[in-house]
Amino acid sequence: MRFGSRHGLLLGGLILLLCNVAPAKLFGLTSALAQQAAPAEESEAPSKRRRGREKPDAKASVLAPGMQQAKPVDIFGDWNVFAMGQGKTRVCYAIAQPQTRSPKTLKRDTAYLFVTVRKAENVQNEVAVMLGFPAKPASGQGKPGPAGSPGSADPTLNLGNARYGLVVKDGNAWLQNPAEEGRVVAEMGRTAKLTIKAASMRGNPTTDEYALAGFAEAMKRTREECK
Repeated sequence: MRFGSRHGLLLGGLILLLCNVAPAKLFGLTSALAQQAAPAEESEAPSKRRRGREKPDAKASVLAPGMQQAKPVDIFGDWNVFAMGQGKTRVCYAIAQPQTRSPKTLKRDTAYLFVTVRKAENVQNEVAVMLGFPAKPASGQGKPGPAGSPGSADPTLNLGNARYGLVVKDGNAWLQNPAEEGRVVAEMGRTAKLTIKAASMRGNPTTDEYALAGFAEAMKRTREECK
């Protein structure tokens, strides 16, 4: 993973545009967002405090840490559309929280899945995840050469029978191959659910399931806001 690429700087670039921060402070803010999005480590929740189904209120805006200055545009099912900035600096994105998370006994921060459109860089389908905990990287992450198929324990984004490898940094994840972003976003508009699988730094396997009803409409509106 080349974190200096546009793919690796997704969250930092988004904060830069949303919060009007000077580029020199970008990496510090990316680190700060990672700390907000992921605890030091996930922990076993006491039985009396176990969390059940974590479905966001469809009538409430789903706003991830570091994005507080973005303005809500519309809501389609579980998917919220936000926009910020004008002209070439405009950023728009569709975002959702997972419907279900397992295992339920692990205490984690809230997770988010979002697809971003950035006019300044002609970016149309940037997929990213805030996992809510620091995750183990893929076995081949950081090794030279093209990425191979993800291993059984590697972090993945799953749509139907298709598995897409993820690269992780702290509690954030991106598609391992940016060239697959368009295909993934198109498939998200035709599929009922998406799952994110990752193992915590302690080795606990986790699965977050996102409902995709409304995503196609949310993505259409996102593009309209940043066309």
